[in-house]
Amino acid sequence: MRHALHHHRFTPAGLRELWGADIDDALTRNNAAPARWFLTGRTDPLSVLANLFVCAATMDAEVVRTSLGTHLFDSAAATGALLERAGTVHAPFALRAIEVPPGLSDPADEPAPDSTPDHIWLFSDHGTLTRDEPVNGDFVLGVGGAGRTLLNITPRTLVHTALDLGTGCGIQAIALARHCDHVIATDISPRALAFTRANATLNGAHNIETRQGSLFEPTPEQFDLIVSNPPFVITPQGHTTTLEYRDGGHTGDQLMRTLLTQLPDHLPTSGTACLLGNWEITPAINEDPANPTDPTEAPTNWVPNTVDISVIEREQLTPAHYAETWIRDGGVVPGSPRWNADTAAWLDDFASRGVTRIAFGWIQVRARATGAPIRHFESRPGPLGANPGGIAQFLDVRFDLIQWLNQADDNELLDTAFIRNEGVVEHRHFTPGDESPTTITIEVGTGFAREMTVDTAFAGCIGVADGSLTLRAVAHALAQLLDVEPDMLTSQLVAQVRDAVVSGILYPNS
Repeated sequence: MRHALHHHRFTPAGLRELWGADIDDALTRNNAAPARWFLTGRTDPLSVLANLFVCAATMDAEVVRTSLGTHLFDSAAATGALLERAGTVHAPFALRAIEVPPGLSDPADEPAPDSTPDHIWLFSDHGTLTRDEPVNGDFVLGVGGAGRTLLNITPRTLVHTALDLGTGCGIQAIALARHCDHVIATDISPRALAFTRANATLNGAHNIETRQGSLFEPTPEQFDLIVSNPPFVITPQGHTTTLEYRDGGHTGDQLMRTLLTQLPDHLPTSGTACLLGNWEITPAINEDPANPTDPTEAPTNWVPNTVDISVIEREQLTPAHYAETWIRDGGVVPGSPRWNADTAAWLDDFASRGVTRIAFGWIQVRARATGAPIRHFESRPGPLGANPGGIAQFLDVRFDLIQWLNQADDNELLDTAFIRNEGVVEHRHFTPGDESPTTITIEVGTGFAREMTVDTAFAGCIGVADGSLTLRAVAHALAQLLDVEPDMLTSQLVAQVRDAVVSGILYPNS
């Protein structure tokens, strides 16, 4: 079937070319109506495949057989991908083509001549895109926003062993199989593991092993790389329908706490982990309005001192917004009795613990080699910058630099020459008639697309950062030029450079 999908261009690019960017974007917003409108009456093979597998249409069996050809039709029917009944045919499962980030290659033993390494095919259950009723408890999700995020932020270095904890339909495991010798995919759901095995076969990923169980129960061993999009959704236990793909069966954010507590035991000396999660924010860590999430209370202190951790908070939601998001995600109709009951249950649950907001973020963990353990936390909401090599590459280098900064004292920084990111631009704002700028801002278009306001001295430091001068030499020259006290300026620049390195504005020239 893989070859037929290649041949008929059932790929992200092929489908976008078929129905255009507007309809493709509507599907991303979970709206299939424009695609259904476009596909009406079309009988070319790609349109038929899209109608069946994306839009969940029921079609005339002879039309489908004629369009796809007898061999593909019979093969799909034999595997259960298509069901024929009373002269009609439908696809009981969704099939989507998913773009993969830079750094992945196609592992298929016998790729089609026109194959490309930029997509993965995934079977899953038909979800709220095409259903007008709530999903079942054992529903197996395709690739949602969180799954795509994890796909993009996972490091793609070559490793021997990898674990996909909470695999779902298998998207992370199949991506891992392209750069890991052996992948173990776990889930509590036997249906999810069945989908993972089917999808691994479809994509030619023969190095994936599946195991059933919760968290690390089925995997006592260690792994070079652990990734997880766990069932982190905070759900009122016992008061709403349990959906296996998102509800880990714990109160509040206890699942994330347990996962992060246990994870370090499964990382070898050079091991790393990448995962997503929610955590609760209570008034105790909302005392400072300018810093609503106290880093000391974030997931950074849920891990033992044997590892380094970096937490990037991407979003905060109020309890009402959070409840609305996940109740809608389950296919519950707004305004229905169940909608109102579920909303009340969610809000009661959050109120019982004094939760005022719920955070979502990216979590990176590395086995610690030397030095004091790193507990890095920052809030980085909003759109990302342009990252041609992928955001995962940026995050990986960034963590390397955070570890270096953790061990480097001020003298080491002063003896280091720094080079400016090529994407950095400077903006100077003047009051009309003034010779000196009122504000200087530095922007970097890569990474998190940071913008920072700087003073004249640090603007000068960034301006000469071509890798030829040490920070000590730059500080000495600027102190003379600006006629300021050298030691004070040196201390200021060291602190500013530390922040600029983490932000991707400056890099050590080594």
